[in-house]
Amino acid sequence: MTSLFGVAAGVDALLGILGSTALLLDGEVTDTWGKPRERAVLATLAVHVNRVVSINTLIRWAWPADKPVPQNPADTFHLYAARIRRALRQLPTPARLLAGHGGYRLEMDRSQIDHFRFRELMAEATGQEPERAVSLIDRALTLFRGSPLADLSSSSAEAWRTGVVQNQLLAANTMLVEQLLTTRRFDEAITRLDDLHADYPDDVTLATLRLTALFGARRSTHATSVYFAVRRRLVRGGDAQAAEHLRLHHDALWAEHTSGHRPTPAATPHQLPPAHRCFVGRTELLDLLVAATNIGEGPQSGVVAVDGAGGVGKTALVVHWAHRHRHLFPGGDLFVNMHGYANRAIVEHTTVVDDFLSALGQSADASLPAPAREQLLSSLLNGRKTLVVLDNARDTEHVRGLLPLLTDCLVLITSRQLLVSLRTETGAQQITVPPMDERESTELLSAQLGPRSELAENHRTGLAELCAGLPLLLTVLAGNLAKKSDTAIDEYAALVNRRQLVLGVGEQGDGPTSGAACFEPSYLALAPAERRLFRLLTLHPGPEFGLAAARACGGGSLEDTARGLGRLTGAHLLEEADPVNRYRFHDVLGEFAAYCRDRDEPPDEQDAAARRVLDYYVDAATHACGTVHRSYNPPPEPPEPTGPVTSFEDADDARRWFARERTNLTSAITYAAEHDHHDHAWRLTDPVTTFFDRAGANVDSRTVRMIALRSTRATGNREGESSILGGLGMTYMKLGDIGAARRCLNEAIRLAVEEQLPRGQAANLHLLGRVALRQGHAAEALDLFHRGMVIDRRSGNQEGLCWAHCRIGQALHTVDQHGQALPHLHEASRLAHEIGETSAEATSLWEIGAIHHELGDPATAIDNCEKALAIAESVPNLPVIAEICVVLCEINSSRHRSRQAIAFGRRAVEVCQRTRDLAQHARALEVLGDAQHACGDLVDAVVAWRQAADLHGHNTAKAARLRGKIDAVPVFYQEIVPIAREPHQARAPGAWPAEEEVTRPLDEYRSRY
Repeated sequence: MTSLFGVAAGVDALLGILGSTALLLDGEVTDTWGKPRERAVLATLAVHVNRVVSINTLIRWAWPADKPVPQNPADTFHLYAARIRRALRQLPTPARLLAGHGGYRLEMDRSQIDHFRFRELMAEATGQEPERAVSLIDRALTLFRGSPLADLSSSSAEAWRTGVVQNQLLAANTMLVEQLLTTRRFDEAITRLDDLHADYPDDVTLATLRLTALFGARRSTHATSVYFAVRRRLVRGGDAQAAEHLRLHHDALWAEHTSGHRPTPAATPHQLPPAHRCFVGRTELLDLLVAATNIGEGPQSGVVAVDGAGGVGKTALVVHWAHRHRHLFPGGDLFVNMHGYANRAIVEHTTVVDDFLSALGQSADASLPAPAREQLLSSLLNGRKTLVVLDNARDTEHVRGLLPLLTDCLVLITSRQLLVSLRTETGAQQITVPPMDERESTELLSAQLGPRSELAENHRTGLAELCAGLPLLLTVLAGNLAKKSDTAIDEYAALVNRRQLVLGVGEQGDGPTSGAACFEPSYLALAPAERRLFRLLTLHPGPEFGLAAARACGGGSLEDTARGLGRLTGAHLLEEADPVNRYRFHDVLGEFAAYCRDRDEPPDEQDAAARRVLDYYVDAATHACGTVHRSYNPPPEPPEPTGPVTSFEDADDARRWFARERTNLTSAITYAAEHDHHDHAWRLTDPVTTFFDRAGANVDSRTVRMIALRSTRATGNREGESSILGGLGMTYMKLGDIGAARRCLNEAIRLAVEEQLPRGQAANLHLLGRVALRQGHAAEALDLFHRGMVIDRRSGNQEGLCWAHCRIGQALHTVDQHGQALPHLHEASRLAHEIGETSAEATSLWEIGAIHHELGDPATAIDNCEKALAIAESVPNLPVIAEICVVLCEINSSRHRSRQAIAFGRRAVEVCQRTRDLAQHARALEVLGDAQHACGDLVDAVVAWRQAADLHGHNTAKAARLRGKIDAVPVFYQEIVPIAREPHQARAPGAWPAEEEVTRPLDEYRSRY
């Protein structure tokens, strides 16, 4: 690998251009291949790999300012080039140095240069699960082995070096620490931050992360000393804003650490599934559970792991025991199927935390960082005896992060795996569930048969014996036998043999486990068409499916598919997810079905089925989007439908379909990208993100767009890449990452220009204008909007023209050019209504309303805003709803209609908490605070203004304006806001002010305002 970060050792490190720009061959460093200046030239070429570097640029980079430049540069570089080519020929990695166009170009694979490999790894880490992200970032950071381009002392090299360290190395370390905190690896985070402290002692971001890590590791004294030391340096350095930000962060952590208040669950959960109607036997195991949990002495805390083979009855045993003893747990019971062994994604740690919070009556606020949500769950369960069942865990790692949050609970874990690490780490009690004995098996089969309990004794005992004591298989067989005649039972019993039952039995411990031994008889009892449907349903990418998706998997008619699903459900090989044609696999059955698919289904048939179900979702999502949004333009050249075209009765029907299929759609995008169906991945992303954007699901939108972006690049689809980059830029803008938004949009525009895509050029110019407008650059925004309008007018794009008028009107509004803004907004409203672009119509109307409010015409303002709100709610479009509510809050506040103003303000804040648009959220909080202030709710106003100032972050002007509002409130009303104070400002416990201290500041304040 070619190094820009220092010389690496080993066969893969072929060329070093830093610390020592030497040639590394077979691990041996050779300094004799060229002079220092030649090595500096090679370093410069590597920085600009695959690009022509002019001779002037090479001189500017490779020659220090105090050294004379060559008198005859062309001859000098001709000689250098010859020597560099000789050195490059010694490398096993292909590399060429070409001359032309007034300079030189080094051609080689960018991924062989550590600087570019570092960037690839960091890009891959973005959006990954925390553990995967930590691994990728660690790999990236190991590429830094010294100071970048250490041998080059020119100003150009120094500027590049500074940029790499500040913008890449520091950002990577920060991201790594954030991921470590997310996974509660506080000690590792502290070690990393200790290493960074020497180079960045006063970096506020690192300081806040350091405080979070120290408090998380319960080192509050150390955290406070760090806080005072850093804050003192910041104040002395004149950075009051950074010092205040650090104080707020420390105070919040300290308040959480020292508060005696413990949150109380709003609900007592009772999540145990129903007890099994036909539970029999297992007396010894039930007694073992009583002993392992010490339940005879009252509800206990601790961990009990119940392991055993698939289908052996682990879950039934635990649920039956839990129902017997649930009255001893006043804190209630929590249950989650972790899907550790399922033909679907396992349930992740963060999902369990959010689900448990919801069960306890707490809204899982997505704006809270993961560690904060975990701390909330731990606090809610602290001291309350609660029973927790973590069913079907994959291994110890699957539950490791949850157990520290459940220390006051009795935790029962079921798994097919022997959890040796769990026993070693936590001292967990362990119970292994064996198969049923002959008596229990026969008794269970008889109980399951019900009216067919007169089944001949030889069949009852024979089938029970063949089932090898697996309760799940006994239940499935009983369902089949209940519908058969005596003759059919004889034939069925003759078909099944022990060899078939044991085929595919899994390994012990962490090895793979098959459900074949449990479910082969039911599978063999199916007709060939039903077996095929059973196998191919496993290619559905999501956890549950409807009739249309099942038809796509199997490729038959709707009638045949419905009949097959009925037979599979009757045979207990499928479960009904709800009464209206929704189905899912039990996880073990899904494994068995996948085993049958791989064994019995030709690879080309599997691929065809996967394409059919992806075609279905692309077609259905596209039609759903077009039904809801009449102006929606799908990507060009869609695939030919492989089944009936999906249609919807109306927009509500389409919206319901999307809400129902949301998880399947995102799973389909991931599946398509992972299995090289890249065209499906990016085409499906387009309608899905259209729905996400209107719903304010910006994080989900970013995730699927990142997946689609990789797919477009994998196939070289530059048109699709431009489209996805534009949408990704818009998403980054809403999430507050303006730098990333600009990078994505500039790249999208470049691709659209190169590919001659006028709609793409115009759309991305409009988006870039929105970014500029959000940054307060109205002149730049107007220029971008006008450039986009010219392209839209030339190409006849009515939707683009509609949005261009709307955005130009918005930009003119921000600079108080109301007379010029209104014609554009009215034209946008007219065009939007004609073409059915509801978002643009609602946006134009509320902007018109906002302008009339500023012009002193409240009646017209309210009329336009209420029309806009009705349109936005009919879609619905959450970001637009938030904007309208902000304006209505301001209008009602100006008319002294305090109750209505506060209601609209609170609704705007609530919507923004869901969309995570930081700038919009801060604006909503500010106007809510203004409305509360106007009616005398001073404490609530200060709370809202402080939250808004925090969201503005580095926008010092906006944050300063809000601090000015706060400072104008009497000090007492600032102090009683529930935040931690500096130690010298804190009141003694119970030392509330005298009554005159309360009334005097308020009277003085009201007399002034």
